[in-house]
Amino acid sequence: MHQWESVWEQLDVAYRKSTVFEGHCVTISAWLRQGEIDAQNIDCSPFDTKLFKGALEKIRALTCESDPGVFVPSLQNICAAAGVAVVFVPELPKTHVSGATRWLNKDKALIQLSLRHKSNDHLWFTFFHEAGHIIKHGKKALFLEGNGMDDVYEKEANEFASHFLIPAKLFNNLVSQQAFSKTAIKVFARDIGIAPGIVVGQLQHRQFMPYTHCNYLKVRYTWTLK
Repeated sequence: MHQWESVWEQLDVAYRKSTVFEGHCVTISAWLRQGEIDAQNIDCSPFDTKLFKGALEKIRALTCESDPGVFVPSLQNICAAAGVAVVFVPELPKTHVSGATRWLNKDKALIQLSLRHKSNDHLWFTFFHEAGHIIKHGKKALFLEGNGMDDVYEKEANEFASHFLIPAKLFNNLVSQQAFSKTAIKVFARDIGIAPGIVVGQLQHRQFMPYTHCNYLKVRYTWTLK
């Protein structure tokens, strides 16, 4: 524990405090380190805020692609051109980490995703949440995402992701109609250019729909062993 704390203090990292991560510093450290190793293999242009914001518009359209063999390399290439390395590292036992964001140096940010919940709504929300940290929250903090994360930075990143995926006005129009059938959700998703599963996930998360409803509209993923 002391070694973990001294290392991250030297790096001047603002560690996100949560009881979810308590007692699992070693495994979280190993997961984070693997992300750094993987990121070394991704050549990135120097970070550019304007380019990254523009990249997010392109990436939003990728949510409609269900094949990871297509969207993962596209996601990585688009982000690398704006100075952000994106890596996928399976979560380790008892870490409960969905994603993490940190800066490897002043010109290169890292978004690390675990695909913890193995569905497209969680995957894309986590990505845009991490992107929100990069845009809004400076270059010194480490952000770890898991259950129980509720500080002001996390709330801001959640709001960024929610509104980027489904602009507030459009979401309010949807819920005002109370039309949550399979067809209505698919039409709404098509009209705004995102995957139907993301719409379902947001309706569930904001308690407009039970978590038992319309899950068949989500895309499920599994890790492929190498």
